[in-house]
Amino acid sequence: SRSSEDEKRSTMSKSSFGSEGQVAPRSPDGELIVRRREIHSGRSLSVSTVEWSVAEKMAKPTSALEGFMWEKETQVDRQRERIPLALLMSQCKAAMMDPSKPKPRDWIGPVKQAGADGKFVIIPECKRMEPTTGSLRKRYDLQKLVKQLTKAGAPSISVNSDSVLFGGSMEDITQAREASAAAAATESLDSNDGVIAPPVLASDLLLYPYQLYKLRLAGADAVNLVVGALDNKDLLYLTKIASTLQLQVVASVTSEVQIKMINKLGAGSVSAIALSNRELENFDFDTSGEQALNLLRSEALAAFRENHGADVPVLVEGRVGIIEADGDETSY
Repeated sequence: SRSSEDEKRSTMSKSSFGSEGQVAPRSPDGELIVRRREIHSGRSLSVSTVEWSVAEKMAKPTSALEGFMWEKETQVDRQRERIPLALLMSQCKAAMMDPSKPKPRDWIGPVKQAGADGKFVIIPECKRMEPTTGSLRKRYDLQKLVKQLTKAGAPSISVNSDSVLFGGSMEDITQAREASAAAAATESLDSNDGVIAPPVLASDLLLYPYQLYKLRLAGADAVNLVVGALDNKDLLYLTKIASTLQLQVVASVTSEVQIKMINKLGAGSVSAIALSNRELENFDFDTSGEQALNLLRSEALAAFRENHGADVPVLVEGRVGIIEADGDETSY
């Protein structure tokens, strides 16, 4: 049931993902220290004259992000058992060569166009739930939502495809693409105006190229990379793989250190940067919005704009703050 799913994901983010009452370890630059999943160790168990090795969990994640990563790694391992990477790559290559298969569209272009002349742009995101608060609506009808957003003129949309904490699935990407195309076609016929189906960004915790191939086949136009979960080597590798798959990359950051990581990439590696108000330690939000506002004012972002170009959109996500710390909202 929906309530049981809410409780499960809330428990995962608050207790299973991180030691209660303890502060997650951080590096000297303030970043969360996250470890990749440990292979379960074994303990010796004697039964009669036979000795068995019994797997057991020894490690406990120290933060919501670390626990999220471990669960995602386990999920990808199970997917690889069903469809090996080599087979998935072959399927992807065949789809890219097949003219009847959908091709990735320009996700950031419509956003830039909508934001021309300094206009404020809202990019809607479709997701079933938040791990810390539960379901966002009583009945989540993705296709209906996407059709409404298409008719309302959304330039682009984001669809959360994570099943660990947000209740999504890879199928959500396919359904969103198909629903937007159908809505655009219907609206164009009814109004005699050309309505464009908004391209789809897949929002997920991406740790492996395997996931990028899966999303490419699902019909994603762009992907979101959570920079706080990646080291420099993995970040570079994933952006390169995304480029070969013709998937645009939006880099989600929560600190100046992460912006500096993006800055080390070559120009054109990311199509946009998203300043997030998400607290990666517990996956809650900074409700004041100060986290994102401080990043907007940071020297790291200024350097990013200088190196990657002022035309690379800077987005803000996660309950954007609308008041200053002193409560003065006159400038917003």
